[in-house]
Amino acid sequence: MTSAPGTSAGARNRVLVTGIGVESCAGPTPEALWAALSAGRPAISALELEQPLPCQVGGVVTGFDPREHMSAQQVRRTSRFQQLLFAAAMKARAHAGLRTAPGALYVGTGGGGLDEAARFVTALRRDGWSRMDRLGLLRLLPNQAAGLVAQELDIQGPVLTISTACASSTDAIGAGLRTVRDGIADMVLVGGVESWLDLPCLASFCLLDALSRRPAAQAAAASRPFDRDRDGMVPAEGAAVLVLESERSALRRGATVHGEVLGAASTCDAHHPVAPRADGVTAARTIELACADAGLDTAAVDLVSAHGTSTPLNDRAETVAIKRAFGPHARHVAITAPKSVIGHACGACGVLESVGVLLAIRDKYVPPTANLDNPDPDCDLDYTPITGRPAPINVAVKQNFGFGGQNSAVVFGAA
Repeated sequence: MTSAPGTSAGARNRVLVTGIGVESCAGPTPEALWAALSAGRPAISALELEQPLPCQVGGVVTGFDPREHMSAQQVRRTSRFQQLLFAAAMKARAHAGLRTAPGALYVGTGGGGLDEAARFVTALRRDGWSRMDRLGLLRLLPNQAAGLVAQELDIQGPVLTISTACASSTDAIGAGLRTVRDGIADMVLVGGVESWLDLPCLASFCLLDALSRRPAAQAAAASRPFDRDRDGMVPAEGAAVLVLESERSALRRGATVHGEVLGAASTCDAHHPVAPRADGVTAARTIELACADAGLDTAAVDLVSAHGTSTPLNDRAETVAIKRAFGPHARHVAITAPKSVIGHACGACGVLESVGVLLAIRDKYVPPTANLDNPDPDCDLDYTPITGRPAPINVAVKQNFGFGGQNSAVVFGAA
C-alpha cells in the first residue's frame, strides 16, 4: 500500500466534507432535512400496507422519481434502495462539483433489498423458478447499490458495503475517514441507504415488539426518544451520501467545505442479539475511542447526536453510556435525538443524521428532540426537549448502536 502523492508516510490528512446528497422523509435536500430537524417538525406519516400491522406509521420518502436521476433502463433493473442511494450519490457529486472519479466508496445498509426478496419468493411459489425475473437477484443483493454508483462514477478503488445494522453507515464514515486520512485516496464517497417499509420486514420487527404501535392519527407524536411514554421505533427509509476529501485536494479544487471528520471508532457489546448492554460500558468506550482518535478529550464535545431510538431499553442504556463517556461533562453537553423527527432509517441513519450534525455546527444551533413532553426519570440529561437553541458548537459526536451489539461513533468539527 503506497501513500498518495504529496503525503509522507505516517502523516494524517485532514478529512473534509465537500459534498452532501440526501433523500429523506423530511425532503430531498440537506436544507429541507435541516429545516425539519431544526424546527423539531416530525416528518412521520401513516403507512399504506397490504394488511394491518400493529405498526401503522413511518418515515416515507414521498415524491421520489428515480427517472430524474437514472436512465429508463437503470430504473427497470433496480430496486428502491438502489435508486435512493444512486440519487443521493449523484446529488453529492453535483454538490461537491466533482469532475473526477472518487477513489473509493463505502455504503452502509442494514437489509439491502429485503423488500425485493419477499417479491422474489412470492413469484417463485406462484409461477415456478423458470418464470421468475432473471434480474431479480440483482435487485436484492445489498452490494448492488454501491456497485451501481461505482459503475456510474467509474470508482475503481475499494467499493465496500458495510452491514452492521443501525451502525452501518456510521461505520461507512469511519472507513472513509481512514482511507483519506491515511493517504490511500484523496477523495471518497460514504453513504447509507435503507428501504425497509415492506410488509414482511415490518411484521418481523413487530414480532420483536420493537416498533411503535401508535395509531396513524398520532403519526407525528409516535417517535419520542427519552420520553416516558415512548413505545418503540418508528421505521423510516432514506439515503444520504457525503463526499470526504483531503484538505490538499479540496484546496486544489477550490471546494466549499461543510465540516471536518475528526475521528471514528467501532466496538461490539458481544452481549445479546437485540438488547444493548444496560451498563453502557462498550457504547461509552466507543465514544471515548472516537474522541481519542480525533485527538480530543470528551470534554471538548459541544453536541451529541444521540441514537435515540424511542425504545425503552436503548434510551436508558444510551443515557448511561453518555454519563460514562463524558463524566461530569455529561450534564453540560447538548444532546439531540434526530429520530424524533425523521424516524429510524436503520442502516442509513448514521449518514442521514450526520447531515444534521454538520448543519448544526454550521448554524451553531442545537436542534430539539421532538415529542419529549414527559422526560423519563432514567433519562435525565439535556436532551433539548421540544425547542432548539443557539449554541457555540465546534465539535460534535454522532453515535449509532445496532442489533448484534454494534456500536459506532464519529466526531465532526467545524469547517
